[in-house]
Amino acid sequence: MARVALVNMASLPMPGNEPIFPIGLRCVQDALDNSGHYTRLIDFVENPSAVDDLSWIAESWDAIGFTIRNIDPIDLSCDGHVQHYENFLNRVRQALGDADQPPLLIGGGPGYSLFADQLLARLRFDVGVVGPGEQAMLDILADLDRYRGAGKNITGRRYDGFVSKVLQHPKSLMETYTKFDGAMIGVETRRKTCYQGCVYCPYAYISGDNSGELKPLNLIASELRSIHASGIRRVFFTDGIFNSELRYAKEVVKLITELNLPQLTWSAYFTPKPFDDEFAELLAGSNVEFVVISPDSLDDRVMKLLGKTFDTRHVDRCLERCRRHGIPARVNIVFGAPGEDRESVRNSAQYINSKLEDGELVMHVGYRVLPQTGMARQLNMPDDDLVGPTFYPFHSDLFSWIIQDLDSRFMPAKVLINFMAARSASKRMTKVPLPADLQEAAPTEFPYLALSRQLPLV
Repeated sequence: MARVALVNMASLPMPGNEPIFPIGLRCVQDALDNSGHYTRLIDFVENPSAVDDLSWIAESWDAIGFTIRNIDPIDLSCDGHVQHYENFLNRVRQALGDADQPPLLIGGGPGYSLFADQLLARLRFDVGVVGPGEQAMLDILADLDRYRGAGKNITGRRYDGFVSKVLQHPKSLMETYTKFDGAMIGVETRRKTCYQGCVYCPYAYISGDNSGELKPLNLIASELRSIHASGIRRVFFTDGIFNSELRYAKEVVKLITELNLPQLTWSAYFTPKPFDDEFAELLAGSNVEFVVISPDSLDDRVMKLLGKTFDTRHVDRCLERCRRHGIPARVNIVFGAPGEDRESVRNSAQYINSKLEDGELVMHVGYRVLPQTGMARQLNMPDDDLVGPTFYPFHSDLFSWIIQDLDSRFMPAKVLINFMAARSASKRMTKVPLPADLQEAAPTEFPYLALSRQLPLV
């Protein structure tokens, strides 16, 4: 059996980084533990000194896995994380020294999966995993010499344990994350590719071939009981869309209600359809914290360009049902989509001003362009050019339009400060001429914005 260290790179102290509980890495660790391997999870929130004190590297590891959740904070005003990852991996190699048989270095995680070829070269892993990591890690550990120095990526595949084994997290790690204000933990109920075709979303690519599996309710129940016993009171179901299969979603909500875990609240990403009255009634009795829907625009033309399978009529109905049943809602809007213009901004703002209540709007500006998405294909940009924070084109007056059209109640001081930081950052970006065939799709003088302060690729 192998000795494996698993490093949560998302817990590195980096500007703009907000560490969250490492659910993906824990799934990998649990799979290795169940197969008899010895593992240790290195999390810099749980053990801050481990960032500088690399003494843990000197232990006799057969392999060290590094999970990368995000490449950057997907925020106009933030730099990328890749340079921080490079610096840390360089320090790890220095600490390893010139051992005759150094541990295998393995990369993985959702952020890694998106930029696997680029990060494999820059971070110099022996092997990387694209997609689900549990079974792939087991395969690698079964034949370490095969992958030593290979410099290649492999594709993750189905893991039987997802539907057969209870996932229970270490008490010490959960207690660490309960110290955050509003501590929340992710719970996975299914491994099924999102059926929507949003042009900005890489979810299907990250998920890989997952057979559309639904986690049995008894396993979900055991996981929720364990989370509650640790002191965590907020759960977020990490499914791409919680109610994509309404019948199963109703069963999960019924389970939450039947468990009746004191003070436990939960939330998830929802779609406005399917979302019937029975579902709303079940949600109302389950202590759901809020229903998060992401139309991303409230202009029907732009919603269609984004690939949404619903329009503002469905948003209307969903919000009406939520309000009738007393369910709090959050509506995610991202200005700067393909086709965004003066009229579409005005239409979205009018909807927000007239139909959303205080606290319901979650607003962002700028769409991060990610590989393997419709947006990247639209712009015909090579993946190498997307590693640095890269955003879809938007009109230079976009920020002014939003300020003019949106009620001040949706622009409190904190939002306004972040908004101004994003506008300032957008002015410092590199601008590239827009191809002629996209002039109508994106009314602006450039097809993407890449942060000019981003370090060049090496």
